[in-house]
Amino acid sequence: MKNRIFVTALLMAFAVFANAQETVSENPDQQQNIAVENDAASIAKTANETANGITSDTSQEIALDYKVSPFDHLGHNMLLSAFGWPLAFHMMGSSATYILSTNDVDLQVARFAARQNEVAYGIAFTPGMMMGTFFPILVPGYMLFISDNPELNNTGAVAAQATAVAFLYDNILKAISGRAHPEAGKNTGELSRDFDWGFFKRGVFYGWPSGHSMTNAALAMSIASYNRDNPWVVTGCSLYAGYIATSMVLGAKGEAHWFSDAVAGVLMGASIGWYIGNTFYQEKAARSSHSQMVGTSGNRNMEQHRLIIAPLFYNDHKGAVMSVSF
Repeated sequence: MKNRIFVTALLMAFAVFANAQETVSENPDQQQNIAVENDAASIAKTANETANGITSDTSQEIALDYKVSPFDHLGHNMLLSAFGWPLAFHMMGSSATYILSTNDVDLQVARFAARQNEVAYGIAFTPGMMMGTFFPILVPGYMLFISDNPELNNTGAVAAQATAVAFLYDNILKAISGRAHPEAGKNTGELSRDFDWGFFKRGVFYGWPSGHSMTNAALAMSIASYNRDNPWVVTGCSLYAGYIATSMVLGAKGEAHWFSDAVAGVLMGASIGWYIGNTFYQEKAARSSHSQMVGTSGNRNMEQHRLIIAPLFYNDHKGAVMSVSF
């Protein structure tokens, strides 16, 4: 229990007026003295609260001083986002592709997209295709290099790393798989199962998995993982990743990607993004916990040894207020 002693020392200097025999009633003097004492207590309280705020601000500065780089843990994250627990999702994406293509689900979805109104579907999904092309560069770039918010800078660094890793893996898989892309009016079951395994036989523009789906899922889930304490961020990022993947399947008359391309891309990209975001989230949580401990310790030390003196001026009274805490 903290004991606080307020010692109020009032150094009173009374002026001598010409009419020294004028009689002054007691009640106005008592009210004036009460007002002086109240002001003294108020000043001491304000001084104490200010001192407490200093250690709180110091604790926040310790947490915000930490700056994330897109190159932090890069080798570790590149390796384990491919062969750690995300490997299970990579295998799920591969299995889903086999099942959806061999059962002609890819074919049915592609034919459905080709039959739809080109104008209506263009309005609905062309923005998603454009966002999927530019947002993996613009969003991390803005957060990392343009924003003045330190926390947003750190989120941008996390997103940049996750997007780059997903982009690299996607292009390796595309170069190896060489999957043919859908063609409206010419889609067949055989075409949906047409993989040309090798290296760069069909380039990396089309193929398996969907690069837009994979990189944007990594972008969204890295942000969601790093900011998982905010449910609105997690929900918004999940919806964004789903919209991009849907746009790549139903937009452009279904000629951009097969359905299984997008499914595999989302599973792979989301697992990469969540893994990388979680790595930095755990580090952020550890630093935040440490800064809170430092701030609490600082407050206790200041409370044990605190002497505050503040000047006091009230009408014709002059003095000082001294506050001792122990």
